[in-house]
Parts: sequence; C-alpha cells; structure tokens
Amino acid sequence: MKAYFLFILQCILPPLALLALTKATWYWLVVAIIIFFLMRCVGYTITYHRIITHQTHRMHPVVEFLGLLLGFYGSMSTPLESASIHNNHHRFMDTPRDPHSPKHIGWRAWFPLFWTEKDKGHMSTIRRLSKNPRVMFFQKYYWILALLPLALLLISLEAFLFIWLVPAAFALVTLSWSTFNHDDNGPIDRGWLFGILTGGEHKHVWHHSNATSTKGEGWLNWVVELICLKN
Repeated sequence: MKAYFLFILQCILPPLALLALTKATWYWLVVAIIIFFLMRCVGYTITYHRIITHQTHRMHPVVEFLGLLLGFYGSMSTPLESASIHNNHHRFMDTPRDPHSPKHIGWRAWFPLFWTEKDKGHMSTIRRLSKNPRVMFFQKYYWILALLPLALLLISLEAFLFIWLVPAAFALVTLSWSTFNHDDNGPIDRGWLFGILTGGEHKHVWHHSNATSTKGEGWLNWVVELICLKN
C-alpha cells in the first residue's frame, strides 16, 4: 500500500511542483529551497542514510526526531523500511538481489514500487531499529503523518505548496537520481552539482567502501559533524 502511495506521489508531485513554481514569489521560492535542503540533506542523506542506516554518528534524541521528520517528508518512507532495504542494497550490491540496482532493473530503480525483494528487509537492521522509539513512531503513525501536510492548507495554499509540496517533489526526484550512483562496474562518484542536488550523495565510491564513516565525503562530512555527536 505504501509503495503504491509513494508511486502516485512520484508521478503527480513533480508536475504540480513545476506548475506551482510559475506562480512563486521570491519569498516562497527561498522558503522552498531551504526546506528542500533540510529534507534532502539533513533529513534523508544524514539522518535516514548515514545515522539510522549506517550508524556513522549519534544524534541527540531531539535532533534525531527532527531529522527523521524531515527525512520522512522528503521521502514519504519510514526510516525502518528505508534502512532495512538499503542495507540489503549494500549486502547484495549490483547483484540480482540488490533491491534497486540500475544494472538489473534499469529505470525501475527510480520507483520503490518496482524494487526487487523490497519486502525482505535486512533482519539485523530491523531488530536494531525496532528498539528505537523515534523510528517506530514513524512506523506506527505513517498514514496520519503522511496526510498531515494537508493541514498547511488551513494556513494558505502557498504554505502547502512551498513548505511541503514543492520541496518534497524535488526531494523525491533527486532521491531517485541517487539510485544511479552505480554503473555496470559498480559505485561511481559524481560531481559537486550532483552532490548539491542530492543532498551530498556524490562520493559514492567512498561511501560503499566506508559505509560507517563520512570522512571522505567532502562537504557532507562538515554538515554531519556540525549537527551530530561522535560515536
């Protein structure tokens, strides 16, 4: 059910976001850019990917919850499911059992609905994260949280569009781009622009060789060490 819901969002949010941008004022455009960076970099790349999935650092519980909130609305997936699937990507990298290998499933890697073995999460990751109440909050209340952005309409249409819809749309698109950090020879590095657009997912060779560290990931490491605690 969640995968179908996410697929629908991936299809309808980007064109709606482009339409909204034609009506954007400079103020709301700046708001959308800031929230996009927070969702994509702080929320998903750092909190979901590096902290929750790979345990590169620790976070204060309050910071972790806020990061999970940003990651949730930038991916519309739960941290438990995201981490368990992603660790199987590392475990089975670029093999037929890799959930989202472009080498094996091509363009379908953009859409979690088409990922292979997506219902078979990494069991040790599931056991570990099941003990984290902040992670489980998003698992338990997924649908309430998923519909919560509609409350922004009570403020204004602009608030709904530029606090959630536009940044979430671009976060989902660039999250899909991140699956193409692999070619037929394995993980590859991308340039600085790709890193900005994907919230720091550009040093992919280092990441796969040193999944529990961010020291070789350029500017992303500076942001991580600014907001996180050392392990």
